[in-house]
Amino acid sequence: MPERRPQQQRGHERRQTVVEGAARMFDRVGYGQASLSDIAREAGTTQGSLYFYFPSKEELALAVINEQSTRSIAALTAPTTAPSPFGGLVQASRAVADLMLTDPIARAGVRLSLEQGVIQAQTTGFHEQWIANVQARVQESMELGELQSQLASEVLARSFVAFFTGTQLLSSLLSGRSDLLSAIDAMWRIAVAAVIVADRQSEVLAVIDEAFGPLQHDGAQ
Repeated sequence: MPERRPQQQRGHERRQTVVEGAARMFDRVGYGQASLSDIAREAGTTQGSLYFYFPSKEELALAVINEQSTRSIAALTAPTTAPSPFGGLVQASRAVADLMLTDPIARAGVRLSLEQGVIQAQTTGFHEQWIANVQARVQESMELGELQSQLASEVLARSFVAFFTGTQLLSSLLSGRSDLLSAIDAMWRIAVAAVIVADRQSEVLAVIDEAFGPLQHDGAQ
């Protein structure tokens, strides 16, 4: 006879199925247009089963955001092979970009966090954690003489997070994220020219090349 899974494990798997179905629906239509009946159908379950795990759409959306936060922070904080802190940021951004391209939970969580309304206020903690992680690497990069700026590390970190967020948002709107990697590549090259000291730029640019591919110049195929 096939081995029976413990009831607790089955419950966790069913809950995760609901979260993943909700993520796919939120990713496609957003919070306001996603109905619980649509979510239940997408998840392959009944509304009764959905309500068992999540009494409201808000709680379901928060579960998606929490899962997205866990996955994104894991990508941001994973060890890198870069030779410098700023290069580590570049590699981390590629890991997050891969999530955005392949993981509906990551995409849905970001979309929900950018929407106005009751959900938006619940995402502050994730963004603060994201900024703090970036700030730590920026500060280390400054102390090592790699990055030079009259702006404080916190200001730079907030700006880099805003730069990345805006880049992925525009990519989503204009190309369905088909140009996301090249857009992030360009973002980092602009940042390197602005804040990395001249004799360290080639090192960071090599990390960008490795993470995103060599820059395509002047319409080269």
